[in-house]
Amino acid sequence: MKAFISLVASLAFLLSLPNTGWSDEAAVRQTLEKYIAAFNSKDLKAVASTWAANGVHIDRESGARTEGRDAIMADIKSAFEQQPALRLAGRIDQIRLIKSDVATVEGETSVGAPGEAPSVSVFSALLVLDNGRWTIHSIEESAAPNPVQVGEALRGLEWLVGRWVDETEATRVDTTVRWSSNGAFLIRSFAVRKDDNVTQQGTQIIGWDPRSREIRSWSFNSDGSFGDGVWSKNGDDWLIRSSQTLADGRAATGTYVLTRVDENAMQLKLIGHEIEGEPQPASPTVKVVRATEPAKNETPSTSSK
Repeated sequence: MKAFISLVASLAFLLSLPNTGWSDEAAVRQTLEKYIAAFNSKDLKAVASTWAANGVHIDRESGARTEGRDAIMADIKSAFEQQPALRLAGRIDQIRLIKSDVATVEGETSVGAPGEAPSVSVFSALLVLDNGRWTIHSIEESAAPNPVQVGEALRGLEWLVGRWVDETEATRVDTTVRWSSNGAFLIRSFAVRKDDNVTQQGTQIIGWDPRSREIRSWSFNSDGSFGDGVWSKNGDDWLIRSSQTLADGRAATGTYVLTRVDENAMQLKLIGHEIEGEPQPASPTVKVVRATEPAKNETPSTSSK
């Protein structure tokens, strides 16, 4: 499974390589785009062609070493069978062109099925230009470390800071997101209005859990309901797996899909919603727009991060 995660990650992040001076960068992109298509269609032959015959995968955390394309492909085939709906997100931290035909890449990847927390890894890869084609010769990966400072884990959500509004035919929801005084938490406050009357209010606190190594949130509403959620990045979306105790004591679960459209807009949709185990009707996608730009004092200082 680890080899599979690294393989998909390596190929996907290379699709977004910056201009490093490689004369055949376009060919690299085209090759990898074909690979992604092959992966999505579970074309194992095309996937195998991306690895060098003597390719090596190393899991730094467990010490496991998988040598050779055939052994790596066996892991990938098993991963396809176990989790056919996996999705990937990746980030490149550093690219070095060692020679005209040798490159190293370092970064971070996250892989997971929709609705599940992804597996996050840091990696380093060695690629070689072989007969006009870039191939993977080695990948080393390990679990992503805890952030050096607590607030660093929330950097990917910093764009939420500010004032937001979403409207439906019957109600309007005004939302404010700000940093806590020490920059360790994001605090979201909201008010639901109908006919200019506030019908419900609530507060959500979002922070990094160093024990479970994930972003979590805790919500408290004026009707007495409360709950918690686990946040994970999945491609362009944030998935928030939510568990809630309703005001009448019933248990509710579901996954919120939060998508950043641009600097001033996002979309929110609830999927897999259940109350006491009973599926609920699918909710419509809600568009939320920025009401005002965040005030200067709503951004944490460098020292607090």
